[in-house]
Amino acid sequence: MYRIGIIGTENSHAMAFSKIINLPNTKTGKLLFPDVKVVGAYGPDKDSANALVNEAGVDFVLVCPEDFHGKVDAMLITNRKGSLHSRYAMPFIKKGMPVFIDKPFTSSLEEAENLIKIAKEKGAKLCGGSSCRLAYDVLMLQNSVRNLKASGNMVSGSMNFSADPESEYDEFYFYASHLTEMALTVFGYDVRSVTTMQNNGSRISIWRYDGYDVSLHFTKETGIDSSAIIYAKNGNIMRNIDISMVYEHEMARFINMIKTNEMPESYENLVAPIRLIAAIEESVKTGMEVKI
Repeated sequence: MYRIGIIGTENSHAMAFSKIINLPNTKTGKLLFPDVKVVGAYGPDKDSANALVNEAGVDFVLVCPEDFHGKVDAMLITNRKGSLHSRYAMPFIKKGMPVFIDKPFTSSLEEAENLIKIAKEKGAKLCGGSSCRLAYDVLMLQNSVRNLKASGNMVSGSMNFSADPESEYDEFYFYASHLTEMALTVFGYDVRSVTTMQNNGSRISIWRYDGYDVSLHFTKETGIDSSAIIYAKNGNIMRNIDISMVYEHEMARFINMIKTNEMPESYENLVAPIRLIAAIEESVKTGMEVKI
């Protein structure tokens, strides 16, 4: 049995992930991962930690994060604030343990780069970030862009998702990772520069690639509705993005990483969204194009 601990129970993701792993599937009546269990939780919010025991079959709640050592084989770090992720993840990374770090990976580029540096030194396998990039619609759009680029028909593109520059959870970083990671997945990680404008709390960011630009609309107070348009010489592609199954996909990737000791993506791909968000922030403040 692979034993998992979870820190950051104030986030609804903690309950969602724990239920996916610990409870039988409602359609089949069987566990999706019969040899894996979320066994322990640490809040720091005690009420939400205890709720995992009562509602998601978690065995125990710990008084401090250090008590996980010797009791678990891997960790889920799910705090709402990315500024807490390095603090809670680092002790387990230093022990070489597999760690999932929820979105945003961090709320600081310096912290993200330091986490990756230590993980490489200790051989710790990491995954995480926004689950939205795993939506089937995002992967279909990714395939379309790859084909259009290969055939020379790619012209431009546009995507949207909600984000709030004034969120109480580390401001823009809290939700910006969703659109940032979906866009990197669809259009590629080879962004050359970022130019961003803000009006009434919403932001439009222009990402420049070699041969085309992409506009990203970080829209305040619009919920989780997301869509994309790919402009092509041989006809446009429009798709609404359904994110209903992404938590299951994310946990499957995490558990596969635990079992195989192979990361589902590179360390650099975990840092890249934070680098882009930092560039967007800089562009908003300076009004200038920011090179990546």
